[in-house]
Amino acid sequence: MRANEFIVEGDGGSNAGGKKGKLHPDQQSTMPKAHKFAGTADRIYDLHRAMMAVASSDGTNFTHAPTEESWIGRSNMATPYTEQEHKMLHHAYDAIGIDIDDAVNSHGSEPDTTHKVSPVKGFKGYKRR
Repeated sequence: MRANEFIVEGDGGSNAGGKKGKLHPDQQSTMPKAHKFAGTADRIYDLHRAMMAVASSDGTNFTHAPTEESWIGRSNMATPYTEQEHKMLHHAYDAIGIDIDDAVNSHGSEPDTTHKVSPVKGFKGYKRR
């Protein structure tokens, strides 16, 4: 294989000079099915939402109906584990002028339906002879 078969920079097909690239016929003939998609200007978020919807689909049905946007939307999220980390984050937000919304303001706990006792008998070592 020659370098010009896989390096396409500067051949008029790259983004140099504002031109939009195209698939080379060799690339197109050897590539499996591929989808090019964009929903909004936020490509990373669109990809994230699309892949979450794919994960809940078998191709005909969803295990749950996806929404257009999650509860967090396009916001970032920080989850401090300790009260000290919580204070550190708030101090940093104030210093750089970021408005925040405490989405959850509790320490959280396991649901009542969580099994708290193991069904497996604990291993106490091998019997001595």
